[in-house]
Amino acid sequence: MAAERAMILAVQGADREKIQSLLIEAAKGLRASGVRVLGVVEHLPPGCAHEDALLLDLVSGETNRLHQNLGPGAAGCSLDPAGLAAASAGVERAIAARLDEGGDLSDTVVILSKFGRQEAEGRGLTSAFHAAVAAELSVLTSVSPTVRDQWDGFVGDLAQIAPASLSEVEDWWGCLARELVE
Repeated sequence: MAAERAMILAVQGADREKIQSLLIEAAKGLRASGVRVLGVVEHLPPGCAHEDALLLDLVSGETNRLHQNLGPGAAGCSLDPAGLAAASAGVERAIAARLDEGGDLSDTVVILSKFGRQEAEGRGLTSAFHAAVAAELSVLTSVSPTVRDQWDGFVGDLAQIAPASLSEVEDWWGCLARELVE
């Protein structure tokens, strides 16, 4: 019998834009194969600056600002905690709705854009991570290398780390989906 796959896959090893593009492509591929995809990914509208990044809800299509405008000359962190909280709440609602539908949950994946500093401090998308794990749903995410130790403490043996490539994601899901059906 093959080794059991982790319910959570975290990708690393590429820049932010490549990883978020990978998560978007993975969502499209999973949906095309009949998988129900919940969650949020970072989306940068064409021609916009990094500070204009949005969190795109993969179910509703709604967006939340990832950064706030601190004004000219501001040097502080521009991450928008309200935008992150709203995005996390949207994912939690989608998970609750999926649970209310009942039935087999093995056809559902939650994609969460990143476990970063906010999540390492218990904020950001942390409650969405908790909701997905509590519902025993599979999770695809990325992890900032700067918070890898906190990530390991957060997920324990529930997760595996893989290089940021679509083939890694497809392999993870393919093996996991077979295990969930058995």
